[in-house]
Amino acid sequence: MEVKVRPSHLKYMIKIMTVDTAAVPENKKTNPSITKRDRRDVIRQVREITGLDDNFINQTIEACKDSTGRYSLEQVINLLFDDNLRNNLQQSTHNNQNQNQSHPNPNASVQATATPLSPPTSDRNHGDTITDDVIEISPENDNQQTIDDDLERALQLSRETVEQIIDESDIAERKSCDEPVGLKNIGNTCWFNSIVQALYTLPYFRQLILNFPRSVINRELTDSEKQAICFTEELRNLCFLMLKSPRRSINPDRAIKKFKNTRKLCGVDFSHEDCSEFATHLIDLVELAYETVGKNLMNIDNTTISTNFINPINTFVTGEVIVERNENNSIREALRQINIQMIDSSNLYDGLEALWLGSADESLSSQQAIVEQRWLTRLPPVLFICLNRYRFSQTTKQASKIIAPFEFYPELYLDRYMLTNKNLILNKRNIARTLYAQLHELEKTLDSYLKYPCNNESFSLANAIRVVYEYATGCRLNPTLPKRNDSVSFDQATSPRSRQHSVMPIQRSHLSNEEFQFIQNTLPTWLTEIEAKCANIREEIRRLKNELKQLYNESQLKQVLYTLHAVCVHEGSATLGHFWTYVYHTDRQKWYRYNDNEVTESKWADVLEAAIGGQRTCNDREVPRVPSAYLLVYINAEQKSLSNDVYYELTGDLQRVLHDDLILLQEQRETIKLEQLYNDVKTIWERIEKSQPIHKVLSLPFFAGPNAPFDSEIVRPVVDSTIRVLKTYETKILSIELNHLLQEIIDKEIKTYSPTANIIASALPHNDYRLQHVLSYFSANRIDIIYRQRIMYDIIRLLPISNDDIRLRLFKLQATIICNEMKMSNDEVQEYQKILSDYKDFRSVIAAYLVGYQLMHEN
Repeated sequence: MEVKVRPSHLKYMIKIMTVDTAAVPENKKTNPSITKRDRRDVIRQVREITGLDDNFINQTIEACKDSTGRYSLEQVINLLFDDNLRNNLQQSTHNNQNQNQSHPNPNASVQATATPLSPPTSDRNHGDTITDDVIEISPENDNQQTIDDDLERALQLSRETVEQIIDESDIAERKSCDEPVGLKNIGNTCWFNSIVQALYTLPYFRQLILNFPRSVINRELTDSEKQAICFTEELRNLCFLMLKSPRRSINPDRAIKKFKNTRKLCGVDFSHEDCSEFATHLIDLVELAYETVGKNLMNIDNTTISTNFINPINTFVTGEVIVERNENNSIREALRQINIQMIDSSNLYDGLEALWLGSADESLSSQQAIVEQRWLTRLPPVLFICLNRYRFSQTTKQASKIIAPFEFYPELYLDRYMLTNKNLILNKRNIARTLYAQLHELEKTLDSYLKYPCNNESFSLANAIRVVYEYATGCRLNPTLPKRNDSVSFDQATSPRSRQHSVMPIQRSHLSNEEFQFIQNTLPTWLTEIEAKCANIREEIRRLKNELKQLYNESQLKQVLYTLHAVCVHEGSATLGHFWTYVYHTDRQKWYRYNDNEVTESKWADVLEAAIGGQRTCNDREVPRVPSAYLLVYINAEQKSLSNDVYYELTGDLQRVLHDDLILLQEQRETIKLEQLYNDVKTIWERIEKSQPIHKVLSLPFFAGPNAPFDSEIVRPVVDSTIRVLKTYETKILSIELNHLLQEIIDKEIKTYSPTANIIASALPHNDYRLQHVLSYFSANRIDIIYRQRIMYDIIRLLPISNDDIRLRLFKLQATIICNEMKMSNDEVQEYQKILSDYKDFRSVIAAYLVGYQLMHEN
């Protein structure tokens, strides 16, 4: 679908696409108009705003790059929305795709694609399309408040622009309302979508939202309470549409706008929100809304103490821990979202242990800060675990993303953190400390062999022996040495690999027979001993690690089970990126990937692949793009109500929400069809323009002047009446062929404005029907029907209308095509021109007479 953006929005869009960039290096701070961006982030944000294809955006960026590799975002945006240049680029892309089928060089097509639009530049690698680019942007105002205001306006304009864009995904329908539903990304709102989809798929949470009570509050509310209620009500409407709307994806714009209103309350800039922070704010807002409405209902019912109100949201997400700072000092605290620091943890169990109890591995740096222990006393039905993957550098003053792998599990047992198991766990932690101490001692011993120090460097001692042996004897020792034999065969001691990959011999010093014999007998013995020791150490390390892994693997510690419900994944850097969510549907026994409006079936292996993290490429530029889990949502396996069917009251306001959405859906369907019809008619007209000369009637002075559509004596008097009649027929555009519909309209107009001579004569002098409409004049003068039809087609094609009214634009375009196809001889053209001149003279004479009469009357 073709996207149109008003020029006034351009500078705000550019702000949007530069707001989340990484900090500029120190040497660039003197020039604030230049910043460095990852190409993928630029393409993603341009796509979210424009809806254009990634390859096309990438080619446009290539076309705008100068010889130094820099480009201006404003130039890129202007190019994307220039119809002529865009068509040229698309045509060039199509041609190059055809060439690629026979061209062996992949870079050639990219270079050719950029040729029609880009000026001559120095050589650069066009094949490396995903790069860190230097982008030139307008200098920012030093006033931070001005920047914040501009940013907020930019985000709002971006959302409004995206909301107005309608494509096939907006009208796509589910086979049934039981199918998973997506949420539309309306401009950097993936953080909102990922959390709402994770929570909505919890039936119990969905039931709480749908049953949110609507009541009249009998007291004055604070701003926080008002906004919390407004947001919860919009979230309720959104969840109901996700449940009952036939759409495959729902537009969450109203709920997002309400949430944006709480920005100052939350103290967070949501231009690039973190999904875990948003989850916290969402729960807090809904909890406050329930608290406000619930206490009000209790007061209305004359309940004695409103503080007895039990907030279901609080119960839903809140547990309790007891904090022990020493033997005689302990306090109880609420347990909400769990934040795990990932610096010293590689899996979920170790992360929870380090957070609550301190790691049993006393060698970790985080142990220095552990002065208290937390034991679980009450568990929440739903557990939110945030994996903190941010690290801030005091040197560079920049945030970076931790991409180290972090293992999590479909089932999580929390028995080892429960207060009821404290004594057992403390005993096991003592065992773990001993095992960790032995493990680290063995690892140090192994390192002494594998990283033998020499001149500020380190190397493997076994490899060093092999090198010395080879240098002295000219042969290599096998990696696995046979039993020592005083008469070692050099051929046997030479590995097949050494024979296949010979090295340039180095002239060694002369060795005596005694020295040679010593090397031949001693070094193989040393190598055998070292390799045997290393093998034994490795085996012992494996045994200790397995013992640590199985330390808590007993039935007594497998009673409190949580199952994984959702995984929110982030791909990108610490300041930029994209969120999506994997959700396990208990009723379907399947994993699903929720990526904004796209919902696809998935597998547990896919979840691990996308969410476990870890470096998977040797290209440093790719490292920040590694996807990894940011938020884990676990549900208590014993709480069956969390997965039960949803029961809610279908109130009148919810029925209206669904009714309005169904009407909007029908309008959007019609809009898509009208856009397609307009494009088809426009294509026909463009083909006519290229293949046929424009009919000479279209260039008559009455129609070709610069002010003709607005000031012509022919058109202006009948604009309003013509638009009114077109409006009455516009609902039939999709059901009747356009040319037939226009013919029907014109025939009706001709019949309406065809007064007889007797009627005209009887109405004079008080009323002259010939001035009422040009058709009345034609009828009074018995003008041929061909000219009556022609004048109406000309009037319709010259109507001054807004581009927003696609139906009237369709009428205009079709009338233009018909006018060009109407066959008129030169004599007929001259006759038509004379009729128009006579009509204009008639109106001019009448106007002059009236002016003269008025002046005479005044004098």
